[in-house]
Amino acid sequence: MITIDDFTRLPEGTVATLEGIVVRCPACGRNGIVQRPENEAPRCLHAEASEMLCDGMRTDPTDCCRLTQ
Repeated sequence: MITIDDFTRLPEGTVATLEGIVVRCPACGRNGIVQRPENEAPRCLHAEASEMLCDGMRTDPTDCCRLTQ
């Protein structure tokens, strides 16, 4: 089963469990969650797809903006 989390629909300041706090994206102005993954450029995550697999959960960003450092 695949679930889509759309952070653009949440108001600023909302705490999204396991993800972080919803902020306004400095690149496009939509709401999202700033992430700083290792070995990748920072990004503002607007939506992600999650899928429960037999050995854990997989999440993939479906809509995000790359941020300048």
